[in-house]
Amino acid sequence: MKNGKIKGFTLIELIVVIAIIGALAAIIVPSMIGYTHQARAAVITGNARNVYNAAKMAILEDFDDKRINAGEIYFGNDSGDAHALGGSDDLSVGKFMGDDFQGHYAFVVSDSGMDIDYAVWSNNYAISAGEVRIYSADEVEKDITGKGIGSYPNY
Repeated sequence: MKNGKIKGFTLIELIVVIAIIGALAAIIVPSMIGYTHQARAAVITGNARNVYNAAKMAILEDFDDKRINAGEIYFGNDSGDAHALGGSDDLSVGKFMGDDFQGHYAFVVSDSGMDIDYAVWSNNYAISAGEVRIYSADEVEKDITGKGIGSYPNY
């Protein structure tokens, strides 16, 4: 100690530093919220794509052995079995989705009966027939329904 003075920060200097940190946080936080919405939308679309590809594989594997009506809507969850809404035979798509796949899904068989038009996935809620449609990327990102639902492909 020289001359009896202790070196340190003044109150004004501390207030300025806190103000700068607050201003930076005010700039960064809103952009981070946008990134979390984009990340959530990417997960939803990725899971819908997983369902889409798994359903295609299941149809290719079972096309000769099972009755699959054109335009049929199938519903399922993480149990792996997809149940037809209109009378087609059930499909086992779980073996193509992986052991840790979770969520509720639906997919629509194409008019040829040999392909998938699109798939829908939700993380929290069972999907109703009225929710089986193609969702735009903007709808998925903004989570319009509040259900964490999206489709693949999306437009």
